[in-house]
Amino acid sequence: MPIANYETLFLLDPTKVSSDAEAVKAQLHHILERHAAKIEVSRPWDYNHKLAYPIEKQKKGAFHIVYYSMESTKQAELDGDLRLAPETILRHMTLKIEPKWYDVIMGVAKDEAGNAFAVRGMQDEATVTTDPTAIGEGGEFAGNDFGGDRGGPRRGGRRFDGPEKPE
Repeated sequence: MPIANYETLFLLDPTKVSSDAEAVKAQLHHILERHAAKIEVSRPWDYNHKLAYPIEKQKKGAFHIVYYSMESTKQAELDGDLRLAPETILRHMTLKIEPKWYDVIMGVAKDEAGNAFAVRGMQDEATVTTDPTAIGEGGEFAGNDFGGDRGGPRRGGRRFDGPEKPE
């Protein structure tokens, strides 16, 4: 059976994580290990994050990321178990790690300083795109791909520039 590497990001109920974070982490590990997953790295990502919209009446969420390897044929079963998991897991997203990127990703995942640098970089990018000084003429962002100074994407039907059709 082929072994594949995965990254799963969990969105957890922040009230349960704040009361006993280690028990929630143990519960996640238990679910993964039931499917013969070998956990490489498991760490909190962000334990007090405001959500864009409420999920199951929660306005904040706790993110936890886990890197693991397992047989690729068992991933569908694990995904089903995570959907039926207790109320602790609000959402989850699993990505398969390409083998050529495995060493780089694991190097960043295991390095506490590198992980903080990556998160800080994502936060810096978010502030750049929402910076009001980046707005150009006509209320558009200066560096977009929607037509620049032409006023956005073209609207209306096709224009015919060829010879007129005979009637």
